[in-house]
Amino acid sequence: MRNTSWKISENAIILNPKVSEICSLLIPTLPPMPKSKREGRVIRVTGGDVWVEVEDRLLSCVLRGRFRQRGRGVQIAAGDRVLVSTAGPDSDVGAIEEVLPRESSLSRFIEGRDSGEKLIVANIDMLFAVTTLRAPSVNYNFIDRVLVSAEWGEANACVCLNKIDLVEDRSEIERLAAIYTSCGYRTIRTSAKTGEGVDELEKMLQGGIYAFVGESGVGKSSLLMKMDQELDLKVRSLGEKSKKGRHTTAYSQLFPIRGGYMADTPGIQTFGFPGTELESISNCFPEFRDMESDCHFHRCTHSHEPDCAVKAALEQGRVHRSRYDSYLSILSEVEARIKKKAY
Repeated sequence: MRNTSWKISENAIILNPKVSEICSLLIPTLPPMPKSKREGRVIRVTGGDVWVEVEDRLLSCVLRGRFRQRGRGVQIAAGDRVLVSTAGPDSDVGAIEEVLPRESSLSRFIEGRDSGEKLIVANIDMLFAVTTLRAPSVNYNFIDRVLVSAEWGEANACVCLNKIDLVEDRSEIERLAAIYTSCGYRTIRTSAKTGEGVDELEKMLQGGIYAFVGESGVGKSSLLMKMDQELDLKVRSLGEKSKKGRHTTAYSQLFPIRGGYMADTPGIQTFGFPGTELESISNCFPEFRDMESDCHFHRCTHSHEPDCAVKAALEQGRVHRSRYDSYLSILSEVEARIKKKAY
């Protein structure tokens, strides 16, 4: 009989406003659970797990439902500044209430079922695009794509020429460096084996968020270990705290180094251009910017149009062939993507 009366009562609350008002007076209102909202830094994102550092503590956090409901485009990555609510100051779990505005980011386009722009790291202070002339030989297209992604996310970038001890003719190193210095990028020449250039690299790590990106074999790990010999222990410690091993597939993660953070970018061997508009590609090539206003066509793609200032600069040697080839490669990729979406 008691269960039946509750069912009638619940229906009455929905159908009869007067009964609803009476019931609201009889049923006590429970006080809200006390919460404290604090700012933190996302350290690791693995699947549905988000680990946030708040005042030197690592909290396991979940996304509030409204993030999931507002749209699938909401992404959180290592480096994001967030507001976290907890049941109390000593709680080890929390909920992410808000993602604060980003100052910069690094992302790439991924093909497949969940194709789209994928965030790698947020609020990055400096991206180091690492390459080598020997073992392996330089991949201009990959380096250019990394730099273009940094430009897209308004992140500062630097080109690191590693393994210079393997190059007998130093003029080769300078010719490669000149390609990127002429575009406005700082270049560093390093050798993890001899230690050359490592001091200059260390001076650039001043407590911010950094990322080393490069193909397998270019010596990223060796350079990092040269700067911080306890780095491997720190990475393992973070894995133990979050109960995830180092080799667990992670969307993004940070580990401490020299008073700041280094973004771990394992397995990233391709960089699809994050943007979706053809005109936005040339904006990510700094050497093109001052020339585009001289093109005959306002929406010039610098590929087939006549009276193109960028192509004229290429013929004059003011634009490097490798950079222009990388531009055409990205342009072709985005054109194919647009056509695919149209169908």
